[in-house]
Amino acid sequence: MKNKLLLAASVMLAVLTQSCSEKFKNGIIEGQVENATKDFIYLQAISETGDINIDSCRLSADGKFSIHNPAKEPEFYVLRTDSVNVIFLMLRAGEVVKVNGDAVNFEKTYTVKGSKDSEILRALRSYERSISDSLNKIYVEGRAQNPLKADSLGMQLQLFYAMTMEEYSKNFITDNITSIVSLSATKYLNQQAEFSLMKKLEETLTDLYPKNKYVADFKLLMSDLSMLPIGSVAPDIDLPGVDRTKNIKLSSLRGKVVLIDFWASWCAPCRRENPSLVQLYKQMQGKNFEIYGVSLDQNVESWKEAIAKDGITWPQVSDLQRWESPIAKTYRIEAIPYNVLIDKEGRIIGKGLRSEEMEVKIMEALSKNS
Repeated sequence: MKNKLLLAASVMLAVLTQSCSEKFKNGIIEGQVENATKDFIYLQAISETGDINIDSCRLSADGKFSIHNPAKEPEFYVLRTDSVNVIFLMLRAGEVVKVNGDAVNFEKTYTVKGSKDSEILRALRSYERSISDSLNKIYVEGRAQNPLKADSLGMQLQLFYAMTMEEYSKNFITDNITSIVSLSATKYLNQQAEFSLMKKLEETLTDLYPKNKYVADFKLLMSDLSMLPIGSVAPDIDLPGVDRTKNIKLSSLRGKVVLIDFWASWCAPCRRENPSLVQLYKQMQGKNFEIYGVSLDQNVESWKEAIAKDGITWPQVSDLQRWESPIAKTYRIEAIPYNVLIDKEGRIIGKGLRSEEMEVKIMEALSKNS
């Protein structure tokens, strides 16, 4: 019995460590990780349901490892030393990739060679992390000095983050237009405003990787973005107002520049944005401008309470169907807050606008034919 147990243990150890010793024919990921708190390093695939372990390797006494590179086409992977220390790689078939780092802070210390896509992915994530860390430090210090202005400071820093990452991402995509990694940078864009850049990226990657799953998903996104394009007439909305006694039609506001604001009482980012909209509305009083609020609420009392608490005075409508609202589907609403700006003729002139850009667009629209 003892011999059988020893044999079984030997077989199990061989299975766990075989990727460290076998001769790889299709590429490898190798390197050294210092100060590891665990005995193994894991390679994981990324799926919609979470990361999936696909290979592992026992680290040597000095932290060296070799893992099979399983990629058959460009694909994202996770290399993990423990539950916290994780890096992301974009691998291609046959690549011999060298990764070195300190497991105490793997993402901040690692270097990668032999995989151009993984190198530029590291650059993107490193830049985003540096901006986030810097702004978080400013926020913490500012909140400690003046807690009453913490919300205002937070909003300013969020705007700065968004604008900085958008500018960086536009250049990143332009410089790396042939890499699937550029798809990761599109989340920082005002995607409707940068539609032409997004379209160029779609066309380039489709030509290079016509069957890649990430490119296929991106094509679906681009299909959605092409719906209700800039210049098209906004679909009419005809829903009950807050008192539920009569409908307020979007088309009844024709002749005014209208900001359609999709929000909900339960949406924390929406509630944080409402004070800015209230201020904007006061600024635009008497200038042939209107806000038309479309709530994705389900509870009318919660909706009314939020309107009163936030000081909202512009027209509000809702069918109280949350995400099942036909209007939300017509306007392709996948996240809120979201806005659509239409001109005096009811044509879309902006979508998903941020505060500063929104005000500029509104003033431009108001100045036309005034």
